[in-house]
Amino acid sequence: MKNKEHARQVRDTVVKKFKAGFGYKKISQALNIPRSTVQAIILKWKEYQTTANLSRPGRPSKLSAHTRRRLIRDAAKRPMITLDEQQRSTAEVGDSFHRTTISRILHKSGLYGRVARRKPFLKDIHKKCCLKRCSGQMKPKLNFLATMQDVMFGV
Repeated sequence: MKNKEHARQVRDTVVKKFKAGFGYKKISQALNIPRSTVQAIILKWKEYQTTANLSRPGRPSKLSAHTRRRLIRDAAKRPMITLDEQQRSTAEVGDSFHRTTISRILHKSGLYGRVARRKPFLKDIHKKCCLKRCSGQMKPKLNFLATMQDVMFGV
């Protein structure tokens, strides 16, 4: 989660009070901001001699956190969904991403191999062979009443 950035005027005020001789605690109480924030602003000012927001390395993410969670939720809910279908569903919402971007997001979250279910082509002869093999392995069912009559009456 991105931390809240303070306005430039607030950071300048912190530096002015520090130059005037105030301590971290007094500055934080006067401006009603945390002491650690005051400390961070002053340390940054000491190192870079500026209170401006410095540029950070790296390109910002194209996906928002909300969209990322929605993609992961959809893929987990429907494992057989294709990347093209997900791409179309995100385009309907208003976000357009490449298939590889969606794939990368899903892989980072641990969702791999969203493939279609195996659908074997079974003809009647294949079904009969399967039934024959299974019926040979199953034990024959015994009629409970017939066995009890044999035991009790000796029939």
